[in-house]
Amino acid sequence: MVGIDLSGKTALVIGGSRGIGEAISRLLCQAGAHVAFTWTGRAEVAFKVQALQAEIRSAGGSVWAEAVDALDFPATCALAARLEHERGRVDVLVCNVGANVARPAASLSAEEWRKGISLNLDSAFLAVRAVLPGMVAAGGGRIILIGSSAVFDGGGGAIDYAAAKAGMTGMMTYLCREYARKGVLTNIVHPCVIETELLTERYADPSAKQKLLQQIPVGRFGRPSDVAGMVAFLASGWGDYITGQEILLDGGRTMYRG
Repeated sequence: MVGIDLSGKTALVIGGSRGIGEAISRLLCQAGAHVAFTWTGRAEVAFKVQALQAEIRSAGGSVWAEAVDALDFPATCALAARLEHERGRVDVLVCNVGANVARPAASLSAEEWRKGISLNLDSAFLAVRAVLPGMVAAGGGRIILIGSSAVFDGGGGAIDYAAAKAGMTGMMTYLCREYARKGVLTNIVHPCVIETELLTERYADPSAKQKLLQQIPVGRFGRPSDVAGMVAFLASGWGDYITGQEILLDGGRTMYRG
């Protein structure tokens, strides 16, 4: 049987405790990787983080969670260094931190803009910066950025979010040009209408949710596992010849013309 085997690999998932990040952390472990994922450290989600680790370990997976602010560069570097010391290297980095607060651009303050760009773009750069020297020294690695279909259609309701996710394209292009020859492969996965808590909150009205569903040619919302599957594929040997790509996971919605 053909499958995805990440045995012996070490993955760092920045923002891996819920929604898409949770699915990525779980699937990478199921594929055999040792996974360290970060979370916010908020007391109200501590139980869920503990439960996720227990679930993964009970299934034979190797995981640990670390409460790290994604904008705390020294703490992120310390985590990367710990992984390199204890595991030998970081093979895979997944940058999944982000927040999309819908509001009109005309009412967005300069401070709100800066915060949105920082959370959604700076967090990815800081994580990349933390692991890149080790990846180069080890002869390669995989960097997988979680973007958004908003870079193509402007959707999501926030100009700062769309701009920050588009900034990941420039980051990916640079990394591909400068580091692919050093064995570091970088790609972006752009999810759209993934059925997470955020989607449920935003489309609490059943009729609005049904209208959204009708825009998706494949006839269903995306699942966090859809994104996780693509991340695992790119992290595996099947992704050895893929770099510099933007991969849209949207069920056909972005090209929908109905």
